[in-house]
Formats: sequence, structure tokens, C-alpha cells
Amino acid sequence: MIPDQGIRKLSVVVPCFNEEGNVRRFEKELFEEYRRLPFPCEFVLVDDGSSDLTASLLKSLAEKNPSVVFRAHSKNLGMGAALRTGIAVAAGDAILTIDADLTFHPSNIDLLLAAYNPGVDCVTGSALLGRLEGVSAGRAFLSKGVNILYGMLLGGITSTSSVFRLYRASTLKVLELDRTDFDINAEILLKLLKRKGRVVEVPVTLTQRSWGQSKIRISREIRNHIRMLGRVSLWRAGLGR
Repeated sequence: MIPDQGIRKLSVVVPCFNEEGNVRRFEKELFEEYRRLPFPCEFVLVDDGSSDLTASLLKSLAEKNPSVVFRAHSKNLGMGAALRTGIAVAAGDAILTIDADLTFHPSNIDLLLAAYNPGVDCVTGSALLGRLEGVSAGRAFLSKGVNILYGMLLGGITSTSSVFRLYRASTLKVLELDRTDFDINAEILLKLLKRKGRVVEVPVTLTQRSWGQSKIRISREIRNHIRMLGRVSLWRAGLGR
């Protein structure tokens, strides 16, 4: 039996950029999967200035499904910006963030729910505790490298870059977030920990994309993470905000 952990409503926030092939999977692999849960779900789908059919497909899903909330950016602002838009409009008392490519399979929410206990503010799925299946060498290198460095500064957390997380909405929504790219996931953890939030990790499996290309640009993300690591280091030294 799936525990509801006192959740009254779950908001599932999905940032999307040029994901038309994966959006076509949402009804069967995302919506149907989460409609089995013992509480209502809303799906907050955010188009981040896509140049393909992503926005029109998301809009169509919203028109057909009263549980779908659609938001769109007029231009590409970055995954962090799309997450911030989704978090702002999410109405649930718990918020799940998940990649549009579904490389963290939606069914793994059972693992996050099992760890979502009173006093827990964030449950993050960690592929470094779990498994990497068919993941490109570039993505695996970036994931392992930056997470090792962050872990040294953040008390051994193994996965600071994972999008696949379950948050207590009341804790997440008060954070002042400013990152616009993938490093927003590290920013969220940093600011949760600064507020004495409790973060729990569970092992999950990260798989290879079945459609399209990753939006991660290795050189840009390395620069972003270097800046974020600097912020974490200053905070740990008692010098940063």
C-alpha cells in the first residue's frame, strides 16, 4: 500500500524545453502513474520557450485535463526559471519536481513517499546511491564530479544536482531562489540547509533518454557549479548569505 504521509494534494512540477516526444508520453507514463496515489494530484507543466511543438502539446493536455496547469515562457530562460515558475503556481501542500524526459521514472515516487515523514522538508532521489543505466559518459561525469564536491561541503549529501525531489511546499515556497539553470537544484538544498531544513536521500535509478537530446551543456554547467560551490563555501565559512 502506498503511504499518503498526510499529503492533502500533490503538485507535480515539470519544466519542459523542446520535449515534444516526451510530452506525448505524459498521459500514460506520468498522469496515469500518479492517479493511483491516495491523494489528488495536479500537474504543473511549464514550457520554457520551446521552438518545437512542446507548448502546443502541453496546452492541449491542459485543455483536456482539469488537473493540468499550463504556464509558458515567451523565450527560453533556463530550467531553473521554469522550476521557479512552476513552484510559484503549485497549489499542493507537497511538491514533486521531475525531469520532462522521465529519466527518473515516475514510479520511483513510492521511494520518496516512504521517506516523507513529519519533520522532513525534502526527499531527494539519488542515482549515486542507486543506479545509472545507459547514461552518457558526459552526464555521468558531471553528475558524479559535482555531487562529490557538494557532498564534501554539505555534510555528505550525494545528490545535489538531481531534479527528482519531493518537497514540503510550505518550506520550499519561502526560499528566495535566483538561479535560472540546472544549478537551481544545488541552490535549493543550500538554502534549505541554511534554514535548518531536513533533507533525506533515497536510492533511485537514472536511465537514458528515450527521445531527444539532453539540454545540459557541460561547459556552461561546470561554470555555474563553480560559482555555486563558491557560495556554498562562503556560507560554510560563515561569510555568505
